[in-house]
Amino acid sequence: MSEGFAHNPRTLFHIAPYLRSRGVSPTEIFRRADISPAALLDANGWVPRELCFKLGDALFAATGEVFPGAAIGRRFKLADLGTWGLAVSGAPTLRQACQAAVSGIGLIHRGTDLRLRTNGRYVVLDFTYAGRSSFEPQQHILGSLAVLRSAALLAGVPEAVGARFSKAYGRSSEQLEETFGPSLEFGCERDGIKIDRAILDFPMPPANGASNYIDPVETPANLTALVKAMLPYDVVTIDRVATLLRMSTRTLQRRLRDWGFSFEEIMDDVRRLEAMRRIAAREPAAEVAFMLGYSDQAHFTRAFRRWTGLAPRQYARELAKKMHSES
Repeated sequence: MSEGFAHNPRTLFHIAPYLRSRGVSPTEIFRRADISPAALLDANGWVPRELCFKLGDALFAATGEVFPGAAIGRRFKLADLGTWGLAVSGAPTLRQACQAAVSGIGLIHRGTDLRLRTNGRYVVLDFTYAGRSSFEPQQHILGSLAVLRSAALLAGVPEAVGARFSKAYGRSSEQLEETFGPSLEFGCERDGIKIDRAILDFPMPPANGASNYIDPVETPANLTALVKAMLPYDVVTIDRVATLLRMSTRTLQRRLRDWGFSFEEIMDDVRRLEAMRRIAAREPAAEVAFMLGYSDQAHFTRAFRRWTGLAPRQYARELAKKMHSES
């Protein structure tokens, strides 16, 4: 699969709180998919699509729910998706919102084909992923369709909006009505959201003023950058970090809870990634322990074993062997 196929981290924003609501540790599930929580905090970065689809498979396995992607997509507000979502929700009419969704899809998905196609009395926002993957894309397709449907619903006529699925009808397919309403078609050539042409020029509701908009990834992203800057010369506590971010501890906790990861989990992940990078670069474990704010090397070694299953020296040795064998 092409390396150019990737998703903006914003598209994964509601997965962690969804898992938390099901009593599942999001940190564990993300790591199974080889995605670090810290990787979600660069709103201008990209997560390889292969890993996103792998995460979709992990969601299904962890929750036992048939369509977790639909449930997660339903959680999204368009503004959660940054410039793309604000452009769609800020369009004057539904027609212009659909056009904004199509023209700007590259802001959130690389390698996704989104088209507005006329089909009789309807237009269809056709959605498909280019290329192939070794993992099942269904959960991400459902999540994306749920977001596109939410844009169409802004016209205020839900009975004029339906959904088309390439998957065949099955016993569990009726569960999709909870997210997509009763107007569903199965076994179609492409997945998409179907919209009655009669409502295309309906006005969209006024968008919230930009001054009231809080970027959902801003607080965790700022927190991560701040933690990296504070280590090892400052005491990193949630109260101290909240003060430096100019908000109350309660506000910080609430925003992190909305994001789905706790302060402690973010701290642990920042340390994990930095530790693995430094040990791979053959920095002495004692120095790495100090740089990451551990009181002594023994505490750091225990944490490193928990992260990787290996002591720092073993990890560096195994990594060197792997790199040598691949060269």
